[in-house]
Amino acid sequence: MEIITAGKFADKNTRDAVFYFANLGADVSRCITASKQGNEARYKDSLSRAYRTLEDLHKATRPEAYEEGLLMLRGLAIARATPESLTSFQTSLDSLISVFASRLVA
Repeated sequence: MEIITAGKFADKNTRDAVFYFANLGADVSRCITASKQGNEARYKDSLSRAYRTLEDLHKATRPEAYEEGLLMLRGLAIARATPESLTSFQTSLDSLISVFASRLVA
């Protein structure tokens, strides 16, 4: 399995996958913030956006990135079920996504 964070972007599919994965992370981060604030409408809106981004990630034809995106959303569901873990999940998510976001700027 190739790690998509290593080296330069090999092709358009990889560039697209990195872009959509970073955006998915931002969508999930907005879900966490809304959940912490008790704003259910904003949470649902952000979650809907996250699933649309996941579909775009799936179209990037990088199955490993899509699978990781699914895991990210599952992690959100688990963290939301145990609210005391939302902060820890957010910290881990921020660390993961910062790697991808910095690659988009470089």
